[in-house]
Amino acid sequence: MDHRQILQSRTNRGTRLARPYENFFETVQQCIKAGEAILNGSFAPEFTPLMERSVVISTVTAIEVYYRDILDSIFKYCSPDYFEPKLKQLHPEKYDISDLLAIYRHQIHPLELIATSLSFQNIDKIDRVFSKFSESGFWEKLFKLQVRVKDKPEDIATWTKDDLLGLKATFDLRHELVHDPARRSFLNESIVDNLWKSAHMVFGSDLILTQAMVANRDRSLGQDSDT
Repeated sequence: MDHRQILQSRTNRGTRLARPYENFFETVQQCIKAGEAILNGSFAPEFTPLMERSVVISTVTAIEVYYRDILDSIFKYCSPDYFEPKLKQLHPEKYDISDLLAIYRHQIHPLELIATSLSFQNIDKIDRVFSKFSESGFWEKLFKLQVRVKDKPEDIATWTKDDLLGLKATFDLRHELVHDPARRSFLNESIVDNLWKSAHMVFGSDLILTQAMVANRDRSLGQDSDT
């Protein structure tokens, strides 16, 4: 157990906006706009390779941070009856006495261990974690969701397996760029489209998870707490 990572994660989380989706949207909007600017030739050629990598890697970082922060929000705002039965499945690790002493000395809450230790850099891990808070698979639940667009009641937002494949492709590309990069220009309209699909998947995830938080809110909390 790396207690320094947990403490740094706590500090970093304190600098972000209260709602996980607001942090995500702020970052991914910048990334997608930058991706579109690259396609339009708005960057000097010597900086384009750096910006291409940054767009994809920063998008995946924002996605992972979103899912970690929303899990932390579930722990913070929901009734313990809602999430405690899932904790052993989420975090089966065991700790020796030195780890327990570090947890005690640094006043680390056990739930911090879970949110910090989980990785959300592929679609299977996201589905595995958040399906535990749903009666069905998380992605399958999202595919059934239909939402009327604000100010355009005739438009209905939906989510499809094609959107999920766009998210998967974004994760896969990030892995390639970090672990096995090639010296080539790679950004194209299809990749930017996958960034949009990834953002759409996170948007749908947020709708489902915030609804679950409201439905399973810890009634001992004040009614005006942020979610």
